[in-house]
Amino acid sequence: MSGTLGPSASLMAFVAVSDFDRARAFYEGVLGLEITSADGFAISARLDGVCLRIVKVGAVVVAPYTVLGFRVSGIGARVADLTAKGVAFERYGFLGEAQGPDGVWIAPSSNGRGGDKVAWFKDPDGNLLSLSEHV
Repeated sequence: MSGTLGPSASLMAFVAVSDFDRARAFYEGVLGLEITSADGFAISARLDGVCLRIVKVGAVVVAPYTVLGFRVSGIGARVADLTAKGVAFERYGFLGEAQGPDGVWIAPSSNGRGGDKVAWFKDPDGNLLSLSEHV
């Protein structure tokens, strides 16, 4: 990256949680993120070169939109794996038949074969996360 932030800048993401042990069990044990450090301020995880800071706060304010997403390949298999680990995928009535019984939504596309695929789920604090597979 170049420009204002400089060539050594890299992206870091944050997610707020209320309980470190529960968050670590989810992000490391269920999602499989590599934990790189943990202290009294945050748990740091790394995925594909991006650092995720899992920060403990007094009270999590849950946003009504996706706060963190993961690009994957083979979204159906990833959803099945997480479902087997107890993750519940969100269903949204307004998406209609474009969202399958597994929770995977197929976005409309101009090619008639379907577009990007997205599935939403929540972490133990209610933060809305997503998996997406892009065509």
